[in-house]
Amino acid sequence: MSDSKNKQKTFRITRTEIFVGIVIALGVALVIVLVGQSLVSAGMEMASPISSFVSSRVTPEHTAEVIQLTPMERNPTPTAMASSTRKLGTPVQQRPPSTPPQTPTPTLIPTPTLDLDSCNAAGCGSQAVPLPPATAHPDLFLRESPATRRHCLVCPRNEILSTAQLNELVAANGATLARLREIALSQETYEIAPGIVYIVFNNVHHVVIDLTETGYILRNIIPPTSNRGTLITPSYCLSPKSLLVTTADYHGLNGSNKTETGRDLFFHLGRAALYQRGDRFLIDVIRTRPAWERTSISWGGGPLFMWNGRYDYNPEHEWFDRENLEHYRTTRWTKLTAAISKDRKYLFISASYGLTLREHAKNIIELGQKWGIKVDRAMRFDGSESAYMAIRLGDYMVPVLKLEEPLIVNCFAIEKSN
Repeated sequence: MSDSKNKQKTFRITRTEIFVGIVIALGVALVIVLVGQSLVSAGMEMASPISSFVSSRVTPEHTAEVIQLTPMERNPTPTAMASSTRKLGTPVQQRPPSTPPQTPTPTLIPTPTLDLDSCNAAGCGSQAVPLPPATAHPDLFLRESPATRRHCLVCPRNEILSTAQLNELVAANGATLARLREIALSQETYEIAPGIVYIVFNNVHHVVIDLTETGYILRNIIPPTSNRGTLITPSYCLSPKSLLVTTADYHGLNGSNKTETGRDLFFHLGRAALYQRGDRFLIDVIRTRPAWERTSISWGGGPLFMWNGRYDYNPEHEWFDRENLEHYRTTRWTKLTAAISKDRKYLFISASYGLTLREHAKNIIELGQKWGIKVDRAMRFDGSESAYMAIRLGDYMVPVLKLEEPLIVNCFAIEKSN
């Protein structure tokens, strides 16, 4: 009995204590809220000098980019901005646009044309330090005896020179052949004409042409008939004005050919070509008839094996079959190529023996680097037993390679223009 009364008494005391505790807690909470509001007000008053300082760091140039947002617009939904006067929240005073400063138009300084005659295998100008003569190498494949013309009954006759005159033009005497050997081993350039030099660089024959020079013309010489497959010999392309004559396209006229008179022998869609458009020479794949019509002269060939300054064999395939592509890539037999510089100022006509196509490309690139010329693109001309390169040495046109005069379909030729 006494235990029951004690429990009831304890229970009443506990309920009273709980009620008192709740009343005290509510009072403390009310005090905290009132004190917090006072602190927030004081904090805002203290923050105002800092806000003024930050605002003063905004430069006049950035005023138009400042957007003040109200608390409900911290992440506004983006809308189309009609102008720089778009406003969100409190507007900002807009600064009238200032007149942009007048910057003088820079005067274009043309890249100086290189004096090719000042170059040798070490470089050009001051870089062309004297070099000892090179040692004759079998890969030089240099002619050491006078050339003889091929006897061809079906080939068309030279339109300018008689048979006797042609025989005399190519029959270089002993002194001229000795001079050719001296030039080839000297590691120096031989000036065929102003802006046109011949040099042997690491056993590869190069004729480098300054396309900005005057006094000569580039020609694509083709047979007198438009019948596809008509063959000529390089003798057909020779004249008293000849400075350089080489083989261009292949026997089957794989490329696109147009003479300097506009005569269209054959257009093959998707073949690489060296061509002139306007006042610039290019190497590329001609893909459309309208693009072809805009060319004034074109030498067909291919495939491409250099692109953007590096060896890049046949990126377009250009309608060659696999067997031919592999042969062109790996053969070490004689090959002729055309390469053009990045600035389109210089043309390299090169002939090598004993090199793969990759090694041949490396030789052209390295010569360009020696001379400060970035060689950009290159393509093959004809080669093997059809390779031919003759340069002007005094009164003679001297084939530099010890090969029989070939049967060909056209010539890349450089002639005096007067």
